[in-house]
Amino acid sequence: MTAFRLLWTAADQLTRRNLLLAAVLAGTAELCAAGLLGVSGWFLTSCAVVTAQANTTWSWMYPSGTVRALALGRTGLRYSERLVSHGALLGATVSLRSRLVRAATTVPARELRDHRDGALMARLTSDVGAVGGTAGQVFPPLAGIGLTAAAVVTLLMVTSPPSGAAELLLLALSTATAVTAERRTRGHQRTAAQAWAAARTSLLSARSALPELRCLDAVDLVRDQVADAVGRARCAEAAAASVMRRSRLLLRLLAVAGQTALLVLALSGPVFRQPAADAIAEVLLVAAAYELMETLPQVLCDHGLAADAAQRLTDLANRALPDELPTTSAPGALLAGTAGALVARQVPVGIDDVRTEWSAVIEPGSVVMVTGPNGSGKSTLLATLAGRISPAAPRSVLLDGVPVESLPAHAIADLLTLVEAEDWIADATVAENLRQAAPGADDDTLRAALAATALERLPLDAPTGPLGGALSQGQRRRLVIARAVLRAPAVLLLDEPTAGLDDRTAVRMLTGVRRALPDSALVIALPDRHEDLIPFAATHVLRLQATPRAATVE
Repeated sequence: MTAFRLLWTAADQLTRRNLLLAAVLAGTAELCAAGLLGVSGWFLTSCAVVTAQANTTWSWMYPSGTVRALALGRTGLRYSERLVSHGALLGATVSLRSRLVRAATTVPARELRDHRDGALMARLTSDVGAVGGTAGQVFPPLAGIGLTAAAVVTLLMVTSPPSGAAELLLLALSTATAVTAERRTRGHQRTAAQAWAAARTSLLSARSALPELRCLDAVDLVRDQVADAVGRARCAEAAAASVMRRSRLLLRLLAVAGQTALLVLALSGPVFRQPAADAIAEVLLVAAAYELMETLPQVLCDHGLAADAAQRLTDLANRALPDELPTTSAPGALLAGTAGALVARQVPVGIDDVRTEWSAVIEPGSVVMVTGPNGSGKSTLLATLAGRISPAAPRSVLLDGVPVESLPAHAIADLLTLVEAEDWIADATVAENLRQAAPGADDDTLRAALAATALERLPLDAPTGPLGGALSQGQRRRLVIARAVLRAPAVLLLDEPTAGLDDRTAVRMLTGVRRALPDSALVIALPDRHEDLIPFAATHVLRLQATPRAATVE
């Protein structure tokens, strides 16, 4: 999908009209600017000639009036174009971002999982900004360049066909030069973008693992990696700037060649000889066209960046909006008798040579215990049930009777919550982290959730630190579980919830979660050594193995 098509599709009627109006105003303003330059040159030259000839019958009123009108028209049109194009830019950006944010709510959870590094947010900010920027940085300048070049060549073709043909050839060479420069510049810019992304990733990773890097004496190594990435990015940016400088120099040389050729053809020989005033006017018109051509590489570069951004946004832009999605009249119609349940049908479990298939109907209020040693596939199974990993076979995991792979993220979030082994905690207070799940919850509700996870002594205003670093491992685990309890999901998936807890605290926490969510289905993954900590009977038990033995189901 091109940037223009994406922008046009997302824009409303007013924005579309402003886009077209801005292009017309920009083109007309540049025509006025070129005409002003040409008429001014002709006028001054004519004044000099008639003064030298002492011609008292020549009138200067009409040419001077034309110069004044063109000057006022150019100023007014450029000002109007700025107002309209900025309005179109804002309208287009708002419309596009609104549509994409609405489309993002239909993205399945497994796809959102791939964007946890901020890639989706980057698309909704920088990429939308690049596409929306075409409304003011690409379309109006291209309209001005195209209309001015076409008008100048047409005028020369009428007055002097050889001159028009020569300028048409040189303008074509200028266009080819600008296109070539833009392609080479985009290549360098992509290299720079990749290098900056690598540097940013290294910095973020090093920031979160700084204590470990200090213990390993690897800070200098990471610093060198970041410096190398930054160096590659700057080299690529310098190469792009060099390409742009050389292209502008070549365009200026072509402009000099075009003006010289026109002047020579206009003033030499009996066939091409023209009045000096007409020749100067034509030269200045051509100069105006070449002045615009010098901006073409940058305009094309902006268009290229917008095209790349539009390509990255295509998948999201093509998604149906929530109000366009088909509705299911009976949520449990796909599997009779399982409404409100999480259904696993022949889901592969285990790893490598010990893979087997598991089927279960996880009814509301039931408990499923998944046990096994580290690396046996417990986390993978829970991620598959949560829709974060695409099921091996379509319709093998059903949530409320609907295939989990077809559900948008908001639908899954309304029914199911997965608490991972290493879940995210904001650098804020305990209360602020809890209110991510229940923004309107009062303090008593938050304290009840903390009490359910054996955290009643943790103050609501206690800071959590970056990634929860101010809390112990056990406190971090219980805090994210308390946050999940506040959502009161129909299905709660807990990945090793007892990690970092002593046996007594683990039992208290599991008992509190069961009491707080009596009607929710619980799927709890535990290591073998903790399987006897569950204080209530399990409806299903799945034991995974990391050695060549089949998984067992109870």
